[in-house]
This record gives sequence, C-alpha cells and structure tokens, in this order.
Amino acid sequence: MKLRARTSPALVVVALLAVAGIATVASAQNILVNGTFEGGDTAGWETFGLSASSTITVLAGDNGPSEPGTQHAYLDNQAAALGLGLKQVTPVGSATGGEVFYSFDLKLDQADVGGVVFVEIFAEAEGVGIVGGSGLMGPLWPWNDWVAYTGSFIAPPTTDFLTFQVTATTGAATGSNCKLRVDNVALWQEGTVAVEATTWGGVKALFE
Repeated sequence: MKLRARTSPALVVVALLAVAGIATVASAQNILVNGTFEGGDTAGWETFGLSASSTITVLAGDNGPSEPGTQHAYLDNQAAALGLGLKQVTPVGSATGGEVFYSFDLKLDQADVGGVVFVEIFAEAEGVGIVGGSGLMGPLWPWNDWVAYTGSFIAPPTTDFLTFQVTATTGAATGSNCKLRVDNVALWQEGTVAVEATTWGGVKALFE
C-alpha cells in the first residue's frame, strides 16, 4: 500500500467522518449586535419616529428574562399617529436561505387610545430587497411584565441578510400613547459545516 504524499491524516479523518454521515455542527450565534443594550446605548441600531414627544433611551435597573443583565431600550411614544421604532439591518452575507430563529423580550408599560406594538423580521437579498420574512407579528400585548417571544420562519434561498424592527405605534386620536421596553433581541441560524461526500472506494483510493 502506498500513501500519496498529497494526502494528510486530517483529510483521511474528514473523509471517514463524511462516510459515517457525521457532520460538525456550527455554533449558532446572534447575527444582531447590541441586542442586550448592555453597553448603555443603541449602538448598531437605527431609530425612527423620534420627536419631542417620542424618544428612545437605554435604561438600567430592569432586564428581560432571556439573558442576564441590567439594561434595556425604552420606547416612549406620546406623539399621535406615529410609529416609534428600533431597526437593525445585518451585513450582506450574514444570513442564508433556511430556518431563521428569533427571540426578544418585551414589556408594555402603557398603550392608550390605539397604542399598539408590532415586530417584523425581513429576509432580504442584496440588490433586490425583501424576499420573505416572519410576517407582521402583533399587535402584541406584554402588559406590565416581561414576556419572552421566540419562534422561527423559513427564509427563501436568495436570502443574504436580515432586518429586525420593533415599533411602538400610536393612533390618531388625542391621548394615544405607547410605552414599550425591549431587551435581548436575537436572530440566528443553525447549520452544519459542509463536508464533501465520499465513498469507501474514495477513501481506499487515498492509499493507492
């Protein structure tokens, strides 16, 4: 038996694993940045709907249940007929087609006269725009206590980045408001490290 010089033991191990049907599971990590707001700011997030009567701040002394910490984002919308929100667009290439998992914690302090909370996650393709997503989630009513929301959706094959947005929306009537706490926002995908398929014959050929 003659071992080819170009064949390393590591390659043999990979081939054997492939034959055995064993794949290495890639560790899932949050595609979003600053989803816990523990830095004390909204770095990495876009804000929209800001006005003299609608503000977004990061507050300490309260935390959602999904992860340890002390801080969260607070959306205080007291302007009529306005959507106040946080939005984050992930980098191109950060996502692929397949199952997308999400998790976020919400706590609703007040929502009067048409105030409502919505969350939406978009699957997007560079140069195309939105190709799929979670669909509109809401209105959500996590009254006076933290509620952890989790779920998933299937992103189309053309997906290469994601957008998460949460909105505290008010109605047109006088006195409408929406005061919302947001924490521990996460998006992730699970997959396997690709291993080229082979056969026992292919493994034997390495030693010829």
